[in-house]
Amino acid sequence: MSKIKVYFNVRTVSRERMWDTVREAKKFVNVLTPDIKQTSSVNIYRNYKKSFLNKIKVSLSRYLINRQPVDLSKAKKADLLYLWGAFPKNIDKPFIIEIDNPYCLTYYYKDTFIKKLDKIKSELFKAKKITYLSEASKNHTLKLLGKEFEEKSFVFYPYMKENYKNLKKISKKTVDFLFVGLDFRGKGGVELLEAFNKTNNRNIRLTFISNVPEEIKKKYSKDKRINIISPLPREKLLKEIYPEMDIMIFPSLYESFGVVLLEALSFGLGIIAVNTYAVPEIVKNNYNGILLHHPIIKPSLLNGKEIINCVDLRIEEFSDNYLKKGEFYYGLFKELRESIEIAVDNYKIWKENSLNIFDEKFSPKIWQENFKNIFEI
Repeated sequence: MSKIKVYFNVRTVSRERMWDTVREAKKFVNVLTPDIKQTSSVNIYRNYKKSFLNKIKVSLSRYLINRQPVDLSKAKKADLLYLWGAFPKNIDKPFIIEIDNPYCLTYYYKDTFIKKLDKIKSELFKAKKITYLSEASKNHTLKLLGKEFEEKSFVFYPYMKENYKNLKKISKKTVDFLFVGLDFRGKGGVELLEAFNKTNNRNIRLTFISNVPEEIKKKYSKDKRINIISPLPREKLLKEIYPEMDIMIFPSLYESFGVVLLEALSFGLGIIAVNTYAVPEIVKNNYNGILLHHPIIKPSLLNGKEIINCVDLRIEEFSDNYLKKGEFYYGLFKELRESIEIAVDNYKIWKENSLNIFDEKFSPKIWQENFKNIFEI
């Protein structure tokens, strides 16, 4: 039997996880894509911040449903289209749409989603399947759309290699913590650096990879346990940084999933993270790490599940309302400091349990089974 032809609408701003999907899909379907090259998340972030044109596009998209044009020279040959967060704009073919949170369908504007809900529903009824980046995304979306979409809804976690299989045993005397995040303030970097600095244990180390202001670097330059590094390409992180670490510490205040947490899990790292949205699907409190309490947002029920729903605000609105005020979240700082101390005693069992979670929930084998089920192979 010949393989079905699937067109994946990757773009210059597509994240690494989307390109991972395309690469792995080639094992099961004939893959068609636009003729573009992959760009790293670091470069996407830098270009977005600098581009005035992007700001104009964001402003213009405020009242629109997210529709993306496809490369007709490729898409017309396909049996099925796969799009991330958008409806096909210039072609009428069967399609699957992936949702990281429901508001991606209106460029992450909640008000527009609510106003255009009926139209969004009519567009989603046309979709062959709806996939979700997480259980949280699925539960959130179904609460807004209604149960009639449940039958065509599937959780489809990102593909991740079994990175732990290539690890070499390292003999060392320190417990190594890792932070990776491009948005220093929004990822809880201020509270984390202060908490680590105020922890007395001399046998711990923190590799802190982010775009950190010079005044912050200077403040912690005397603490030789803290190594602040500018953002690195993903390949370098996977090959050189993760294998040396024991604990991923990621107190992000605004996170719908956190692929870095899945990367950490694939290396068998223990994880300390804030309990936002889908993070509890990766971190089980006191099992493979610690779930920190969000300092601002209280849990809400989404489709019967209790979730810290950080995505009701766009990241820009969240930043304007909370992060740009320069507040120091003492409760988060206190929890981080306590968690660092707890991790020193528990990181070995956490690491074992992270591997259990990865194998049971996120392994390549499970991803392949989900892919085959969704694409009916």
